Amino acid sequence: MNRPAPRKSSLTGSSPVAPPAAAEPVAAAPIEEAAPETRAAVRPVTKKAGTKYPPKVTFYQDPEDTARTRGALLHTQISEGSRSLSAFINQAVMAEVERLEAKYNGGKPFPAVGSREMPQGRPMGE
Repeated sequence: MNRPAPRKSSLTGSSPVAPPAAAEPVAAAPIEEAAPETRAAVRPVTKKAGTKYPPKVTFYQDPEDTARTRGALLHTQISEGSRSLSAFINQAVMAEVERLEAKYNGGKPFPAVGSREMPQGRPMGE
């Protein structure tokens, strides 16, 4: 019994991140661009030896802010290159960390602090 040859996909060779070369850029509202020297470099996420994923970090956030974050990612994913919500959040957090290091520590990294070395529980006064 002969099977027909599989059909080729029209998406073969295309990238989900980079727009097609023939496509015209979509006009968007102007976004203030940070100066190149203050812009955070994208660093690869390191993972623990023997695991597929890097360690998970959780935090509390208002649902409205979470929805806004997802919206920002969804509507800028192609033009900004964030491949996932984790990558988007990591890039934003590291940009803030680098800003704080530049402001308070002469641009050098602060000493590392382990997860159980941070104060635990609800902050006083809340």
